[in-house]
Amino acid sequence: MRGYVIILVEGHFIERFINICTRRQLFLWDVKRSSDTAMTLKMSIKGFKMIRPVAKKTHSKVKILSKNGIPFIISRYKKRKAYVVGALLFLVLINVIASFIWDIEITGNKDVGRSEIINELDKLGIKIGTLKYKIDPNEIANELMLRINKLAWVGFEIKGTRVLVTVKERIEPPEIVPKHIPCDIIARRDAIISSIIVKNGKGLVKNGDTVLKGQVLVTGVIESKNKEEPPRLVHALADIEARTWYESSSTIKLKIMEPVRTGKVENIYRIRAFGREYKVPFIGSNKIEFENYDRIELRKILKIGDNLVLPLELLIDKYFENKMTERKLSIEEAKEMAYNDALKKLMDIIPEDAKIINKNVEYKQHDQDSITANIIIECLEDIGVTKEIGGN
Repeated sequence: MRGYVIILVEGHFIERFINICTRRQLFLWDVKRSSDTAMTLKMSIKGFKMIRPVAKKTHSKVKILSKNGIPFIISRYKKRKAYVVGALLFLVLINVIASFIWDIEITGNKDVGRSEIINELDKLGIKIGTLKYKIDPNEIANELMLRINKLAWVGFEIKGTRVLVTVKERIEPPEIVPKHIPCDIIARRDAIISSIIVKNGKGLVKNGDTVLKGQVLVTGVIESKNKEEPPRLVHALADIEARTWYESSSTIKLKIMEPVRTGKVENIYRIRAFGREYKVPFIGSNKIEFENYDRIELRKILKIGDNLVLPLELLIDKYFENKMTERKLSIEEAKEMAYNDALKKLMDIIPEDAKIINKNVEYKQHDQDSITANIIIECLEDIGVTKEIGGN
């Protein structure tokens, strides 16, 4: 804004030249030595007007390599009034446009959908075209966290014309009976007990026992030796580790139909300006007549730097024609695909804290038509869950 010059300093005392400028508080930057007796640097216009005595004192020669900044641009074009007026109007327009929100970016969400967060932001008055100076980031972050229970933390930041929303989702803790309430410990699934250490209550199973889902493993009902006294109720505590098994299967046909691109591509162009979309006429296709296709959307946003996003973008919908082609899988390919599919199903249901100790895979081929992979995974895991005595 204030302008600066790039200068070449030559002489045998250029280090002294730098030191004197520093003592006189003349700001220099991007200092680069080009040889033992020469260097280039940048300095303000005001500072340049003050270095003549320094150059004379250090017997240095100073030469301007380039002049940069608005003052020099105005001086260069001051006779071209229309150009200057146009440039000023452009700066004013950019400044006005930069006063509004034109892009909303959300990161960190997995289970909470983007549309849900956008809807809540809209209710709070945060949407494309909102004047950013009226926004209180801390207030919006707190309100958003209160409105969406699944969020544990929300970060709300405005950079340029962009809103950056960073969220951290809440991890729901397992339901645990409070320690002051008497309870039993039951099995959450069928298993074989590997180890059991009872800390409070009475153990009803031992190592090697087979237990069923819902079976009481440790009871909080302690019978009194005196039969006339009522039993004592406690909150059962125990570390219970058991062997569990998870099974899944997947069948893959040896002949599959898969899409193969033909090379034909159709494009549909749209322009989004100030939050509204307009189809671009006379360019690209008006209608896609492919029966099978892949669609990819490309966005080309007009922006200055990373954060000054302008309310204009080009959207290109690319449609790639596919032809469905029959392909015969090899036995190994089919086995791998069936294995991966079955394993994925298991990984979705096995608890994160479970330790996999064994994996057994069996393949079965059906009349040269398909292959089935059956996977059994053995785990070690804590199967104990608390249940209030007398509760459901």
